[in-house]
Amino acid sequence: MAPFALTFTHESGEAAEVINASPCDVNEQFKQLQSDHVLVRFLAFPVNPQDLLAVAGKYPVRPRYTLPDGSHIAGNDGVGRVERIGREVTTLKPGDIVLPKRHGLGTWREFAVLPASELLIIPPQIQPVAASLLKMGFAPAYLLLEDIRTLRPGDWIVVNAGLGVIPQMIAQFAKLRGCHTVATIRDRDGLEDARAILRANGVDIIVTEEALSAHGPGADATLATIVAEKRITLAVDCVFGKSGDVIAHLLAPGGTFVNYGSLGGPDGIVQLSQELLFWKQIKFCNFRLSQQLSTRSDGEQERLFAWFVALIASGQLVPPVVDVVYWNPDDKKALSDSARTALNRATSRQTGMRKQVFSLVHVLC
Repeated sequence: MAPFALTFTHESGEAAEVINASPCDVNEQFKQLQSDHVLVRFLAFPVNPQDLLAVAGKYPVRPRYTLPDGSHIAGNDGVGRVERIGREVTTLKPGDIVLPKRHGLGTWREFAVLPASELLIIPPQIQPVAASLLKMGFAPAYLLLEDIRTLRPGDWIVVNAGLGVIPQMIAQFAKLRGCHTVATIRDRDGLEDARAILRANGVDIIVTEEALSAHGPGADATLATIVAEKRITLAVDCVFGKSGDVIAHLLAPGGTFVNYGSLGGPDGIVQLSQELLFWKQIKFCNFRLSQQLSTRSDGEQERLFAWFVALIASGQLVPPVVDVVYWNPDDKKALSDSARTALNRATSRQTGMRKQVFSLVHVLC
């Protein structure tokens, strides 16, 4: 049976309604492997907001690969293993574990023939599911702390959507830097379990958005103290709207507010009040991972990812818990059904929904 890819023929904001498992025969490409290309077997891939935007036709980077019937191969991120290389490829060898360098490569598939120049090598000492989070999970968390503002040990950071992959990793990287983290989360059943997860990640203060909206910094005694002492220097927002507005007001004068997402929807507004702009002189900016990575060479990016792998291996970083979706290579309908279920979960606004990650193999070999 030919390997499968997850594809779509027309754009839709409801990805689960248009994504299908389609046979993706790479035999001809394999036989005629271009000299500067490699055959990659994907091992795992996450479902990220950028993927859903691409399916909806609202992301600037379009899928670059299609099947003969014209359907687009979805997916921007993932981890793969090099199976075969073209005769002129010198940067990769069979067995190398790789990440995509750019978006649009169609990572939601079992096999792909790709230019060697579009791939970055990572060390093999990492499980595939964790490896699939390195680029779009670990890297933005680290760079949000490294590139946006100079942070010193003892500084405080506030994040919203605290149980997201990136906020969890921000808390862990902050702890490595000697910084402290405030995390806001929505109220939910199992709130204490959520608090336990965040404390394990090194979060110092956990407060619900509902309590913060109702009581301000007074929702937590320690939070009230550090706000009064003007110690929160960086607010990292992935929601925008009211949630972003609330954490912006926790910043000390001269603080920085950085936005990297819009989980609250495209119409969210953060109010630029006189207090924030004139009295506190808060700096507002956005973050784009592609822009920050473009300032680093391929070698620098590979060394950064290798450092992440080493930190995981030493126990200094712990990959976030995700929902793993196991790829069924033998049943097209079962695979399509599991993909739709995962995409429905990924687009759900239900509180506490975890990131969906497809696993095509369980252990690197």
